Amino acid sequence: MAKKTKTKNAAPPEPTPIDDLPPRRRAILGAAYDVLMEHGYAGASTLEIATRAKVSKRELYAEFGNKAGILEALIATTATRMQAPLALPDATDRASLAAILDHYGVTALTELTHPAVLAINRLAVAEAGGTSELGQILDRSGREPNRVALMQWLVRAQSAGLLGRGDPDTICGQFFSLLFGDIPVRLMMGVIAPPGATEIKRRAEAAVDAVLRLYPFPVTRT
Repeated sequence: MAKKTKTKNAAPPEPTPIDDLPPRRRAILGAAYDVLMEHGYAGASTLEIATRAKVSKRELYAEFGNKAGILEALIATTATRMQAPLALPDATDRASLAAILDHYGVTALTELTHPAVLAINRLAVAEAGGTSELGQILDRSGREPNRVALMQWLVRAQSAGLLGRGDPDTICGQFFSLLFGDIPVRLMMGVIAPPGATEIKRRAEAAVDAVLRLYPFPVTRT
């Protein structure tokens, strides 16, 4: 039997935010991403997207409605994946509260530093002077749903007596600031590489620890 030589395998490609979607929807969103990167939002046409996805324009419109609908769906896939940890059963004690928030932090930082997500955000910034539609879609379908989902989760944690008093919107902002720091800006400028799993986990744990210290158990618990 021949002796097997150990070879250094290349790292597997990173999964994209659309990898787990049904084939036709995945094909359309993948084509939309490619066309968006090549032509920008204003220059992206539904005809070219449909052609690359190998579907008819009728199928494309039936699935997404219009170009804005395609982009909203593309961005919403990332938002949905980010919110998954918050859909778990609510925390019952401080430990489970920390675990869920940590899971959310890891997921959020992983998703939002994915190269595909960064590329769309860079494009939105680049086109901000000409049209704000892409930026509005990003805010409406990406940032806002995640902010609201986290705020609602924080309200439930406060109601359960697991988190101290404080404005949920403020707590949400503090958590994201602690989690991301200056990473988004430096990534947008291309001066650093996306953080690896170890760094993401470290930042999530640090952000959770800081928030729990800022908002300890209420004096009176129900």
